[in-house]
Amino acid sequence: MNPFDPAALLASWGTWAVLGAAAIVFLETSTIVGSFLPGDSLLFSLGLLLATSLTEFPLFLAILIVFAAAVLGAQVGYWVGRALGPRMFRRESARIFNPRTLDRGRRFFAEYGNRALILARFVPIIRALIPAFVGMSHYPRARFLVLNLVGGALWVAGLMGLGFGLGHVPLVAHNVEWVIIAVVVLTSLPFPIEFLRNYIKRRRAR
Repeated sequence: MNPFDPAALLASWGTWAVLGAAAIVFLETSTIVGSFLPGDSLLFSLGLLLATSLTEFPLFLAILIVFAAAVLGAQVGYWVGRALGPRMFRRESARIFNPRTLDRGRRFFAEYGNRALILARFVPIIRALIPAFVGMSHYPRARFLVLNLVGGALWVAGLMGLGFGLGHVPLVAHNVEWVIIAVVVLTSLPFPIEFLRNYIKRRRAR
């Protein structure tokens, strides 16, 4: 079983694929170590599986289970960052972990706001780093929870729904690897596009 191959992971779990995927999503969104596990490709592959071989498992229930894991994972990352941040960023002389870094984080969220937290869901590794950094920046708890729910719903329901819908297309079934690569690339585009848009806006404002 290759932990970085979503199709192999899901196939090895059989009828437990939904719960296994939920566990991977939790690890991938809650810890920096787990951020290297498949995320977008796993959700898309799970949607394909639910449309083809795991048809006895309701799509809505599968989305609900994985959505809960995604939200819980991000919340854990947020609380870990909130608990460790003040201790890690006390030293003025530190190269990275210093109060200035936290100030830059606060300015970042003030500038990009809600869009950054939602779009980060669609970028591998970034979606694991953002909740912890948000917690370190003491972003309001209630606001983060709301954005976590919105981003988690769009990410999980969007990719699983897309996989489920395309699972009935023969062309997709015969080219799963290429389709997964295309999905990962396309879902990663909104975040850099948002940065580019804001960069151009700042240049024009000068």
